[in-house]
Amino acid sequence: MLKMPEKITTVGAYSSSGLLIALGKFIDWFRHVDWSQAAIIIGIVIGIATYFTNLYFQRRQTRAIEAAAREGKTIIPRPE
Repeated sequence: MLKMPEKITTVGAYSSSGLLIALGKFIDWFRHVDWSQAAIIIGIVIGIATYFTNLYFQRRQTRAIEAAAREGKTIIPRPE
């Protein structure tokens, strides 16, 4: 018969116990959420994330245009 080391079984027991306690607390919190406040908070977070994403990609585009201009490439076609 194979015997597991005592340390592994102890760590496993305490880890699973802690995980179940955390899961129970999360489920209890989730049952008492005010969904209108949650929607407002989620909207604010998405708005802030959208702003910073847009800022990042605008800066990338600006750097690409500046790099192309330094190389003498035309970015915007000239009107005919």
